[in-house]
Amino acid sequence: MNNIIVTLKKELKLIIRDKKSLLMMALTPLFIPIFVILMSYIYEEITTNNEDKKYVVGVNYSLSNIEKELLSKELDIIYYDNIDNIKKDYDKKKIISYIIKDNNNYNIYTNTQSEDGSMAISYIVSYLDNYNNYLGQSYLIDNNINLNKVYNNINYNINEIKGESVFGNQIILMAITFIIMSITLSSIYTSTDTTAGEKERGTLETILTFPISRKELVLGKYLAISMSGLITLIIGILLSLISLYYVKNTFTIYDNVIFNINIKTITLIVLILIFYTFFISGICITIASFTKTFKEAQSALTPISLITCVPMFLELLNININGALAFIPIINHTIVVNEILTGTININSIIITIISSIIYIILLMIFINKMYKSEKILFS
Repeated sequence: MNNIIVTLKKELKLIIRDKKSLLMMALTPLFIPIFVILMSYIYEEITTNNEDKKYVVGVNYSLSNIEKELLSKELDIIYYDNIDNIKKDYDKKKIISYIIKDNNNYNIYTNTQSEDGSMAISYIVSYLDNYNNYLGQSYLIDNNINLNKVYNNINYNINEIKGESVFGNQIILMAITFIIMSITLSSIYTSTDTTAGEKERGTLETILTFPISRKELVLGKYLAISMSGLITLIIGILLSLISLYYVKNTFTIYDNVIFNINIKTITLIVLILIFYTFFISGICITIASFTKTFKEAQSALTPISLITCVPMFLELLNININGALAFIPIINHTIVVNEILTGTININSIIITIISSIIYIILLMIFINKMYKSEKILFS
């Protein structure tokens, strides 16, 4: 145990003395509040702009006074006496949609795959539905039929309940992804320096002349790398909580959104991310041990940092992690933490993530220990 502590202290001193290592540990998490606040601002601007936006629509018929009253304020109608002119203006993007009326048939033309086109369609359909209802009611009144017996057979009210929001979920997922990415980058850099860096500097041979076993050396290095990741984890969690609290109380798009932040959820999140830190530290030291130089180790470990973004895309695509995906590291860590923060505590997913992480960590430690017994790997 004394040899492990000595090795741990030695590696931590090297990490602290190395300015690049400190930057990875402390500065990388600073991107979390920057992106959380920036994306919240962008989402707010998009929402505000959409509320004030006008959708210009061309028509080949004159609207009655009733139709004009039923029009949504978001629609701006332009009358054309020639259909060809409507099509020309649409091609020139002067109008976003157009309606061709033939007797009682209204043909709506637009690109529904575009954001503006789909929004315009929703307002046009709403206007036509309202006009259709008006005509129906007028017919019933003309025939002395009680409207209440036709339209008011049931009553309903809409009550707002705070819950999930697309913007809220994306911001939370982004914060989690940056925490995991920061931990990964910190582990990558420290593992590179403590393995390939020592080979390149020629200090590994000197260390092995001391009365220390390979197992003690491996465990000391592994714990040092894990501790650097845990420091990054603490900084990342604090910055994420501060950022989410700030945007929740600053931007109106989060007014009806619940950020599930309390002692219980924070404890669960930290627990999951601690297991992730120990897992990724093992992965990084394993890969770095196969390399000879610092630069070679960085090249070999770069794909690991890119993999941390995969869970974010899976969640954005609404891919469920049930089944085999629940056992895949990085993916299960990210999605489980996201579920906790958005109000869903799935005990089965948490247990699977923790147990699978423990198994992977044990297997990695056994493998790394065997690697450090190989002279070929240490001195190739």
